[in-house]
Order: sequence, then structure tokens, then C-alpha cells
Amino acid sequence: MSSPALTGLVMGFIVQKLPSLKRTMDQPVLGVKQHRPRIAYIAGYALLVVTLVLTPIFCGVMFGDLGACFIIMFVLGGPLVIPFVNHCHAFYIQQTVSGVYWRNWRWKTRYMPYESISEVLLQSNGKNGYLRVRSRNIKRVRLSFDPWQFDASILFAMVLFRVEHKEWPQDLTPERVEELVAGFGSYEKMFGRIERLCYEKKLKLD
Repeated sequence: MSSPALTGLVMGFIVQKLPSLKRTMDQPVLGVKQHRPRIAYIAGYALLVVTLVLTPIFCGVMFGDLGACFIIMFVLGGPLVIPFVNHCHAFYIQQTVSGVYWRNWRWKTRYMPYESISEVLLQSNGKNGYLRVRSRNIKRVRLSFDPWQFDASILFAMVLFRVEHKEWPQDLTPERVEELVAGFGSYEKMFGRIERLCYEKKLKLD
């Protein structure tokens, strides 16, 4: 049985190597649980069927041992495609007034108050970029996601406010959050500012 660390590494590698997927931005996100775009599910299940069903059948017809081909492909291909399909169903992010909830590939829900954010990094992955956020409250755990597959406008607004004013916004209400987001312009503009602040370099907020 593979270790959780190895499974997480393989799953993360597959997620980053998939073709670029983008969701439609500028939709309401406050309090909304955002899952991966539907096309990611389609791609995941298509890969699962090809790897664990069609390929073994083809190999079985070619070499005459259908059972062995299914076993071999399950052993070789299963650890690659099953974690990704699981991640599609498990992972979500939810931005609230006070912080971000997310559920990881192990179906464990975490919570990160905005004011606990200590580090932000936009890492290059050859596509949309990969956002990594750390909290001083949660050691050795970070929130990592593609900021174009998930609308991170509220998180972006909180970080940009912290950078501009040297403090986190206080006394937030849903209306105040919406005002903050609108004040920083379109999603593309916010992403551009975040990119300049922490692309391939860590933005320290402690």
C-alpha cells in the first residue's frame, strides 16, 4: 500500500500536468463551495476508462491473457488515475467573511483565517500558475490550487489589502467583503497584482 505522502505527490503531479482548464470568473463566490470545473471530471473519468478498461482489453486481445492485462494495468495505472478522480470529488475551496475552508484529497477539511496567512507563493507550472498559501496556525499544511480553476477573488482582495495597508481588514461583513473585492477591479487585474508580488518568490505577511 502506498504512503499518503507518495499518493499526494503523484496526485499533485497529475493535476499540474493536465491541460489548462479555466472557470468563468466574476460569479458570486462568498460562501460558495467551489469544486473543479466539470471538464476536469470528464477528463478524469475518460483517463480512468482508457487506463483501466480499454487498454487492458486491447492488450488482452493482442496477447491472449485478459486477466493478467487487467491486473498489470491496475497495478501500474491505478495509482496514477484513481488519485486524480478522487481529488476531483474531494477537493473544494470555500471563501467566507473570515477565512478559507478547503477539503484535501484525503477528505479532511481545513480552515485558514485570512489574518493567519503568513506566506503566499504563485508557482509556475507552465499553465495558469499554482497558488500556495501558508498559515501560521497550521504547521506543515498549505492550501494549494490553480487560481484559474478556482475563483480566488476574495483571498486576493484580502492579501492585497494587507499589502497596501499593512494590516488585515477588520469588522468584515458580506457587504464589506464585496466592496473590497470590487475595489481592486476585475479578476484579471487582481491576478496581475498578485503575480507581480509573489510569482516564483514568497510574499511574507508575518
